Amino acid sequence: MEKTAIRFDSELKSEIQNMMSEANATSMADFIRQAAEFYIAYLRQKKSIDFLAPLLAQTIKNEIESVEKNISSVIYKLAVEQAISNNIVAYYNGVNDETITALREMCSKDVAENNGIITFEEAMEFQHSEDE
Repeated sequence: MEKTAIRFDSELKSEIQNMMSEANATSMADFIRQAAEFYIAYLRQKKSIDFLAPLLAQTIKNEIESVEKNISSVIYKLAVEQAISNNIVAYYNGVNDETITALREMCSKDVAENNGIITFEEAMEFQHSEDE
């Protein structure tokens, strides 16, 4: 390695120092080396899709991981709320094991047929039609 002196205005030097952790750079020299290698690769590729593809792939991967984490969190919270609702309904209604089994089978079939889209109104209509 060769040592080279480089002059920066104070704003650029400050920005480099602030961004070193983003670049996983151990020093300003490491940051500048990474930046120079990146720019050289960019110039060689002339904005080629081969140059952009790894950047896009990593960005998409990061976004998917973030969405996955958010969805998992929401599903967990919904499961907790559903468990609370189930316990309240079970406490106030005397439902026997046979009814629960039949209801589970019917609901499983309905969910499969409708891709899980069952409105409260549809369930209420079904329940009232059974009473008549």
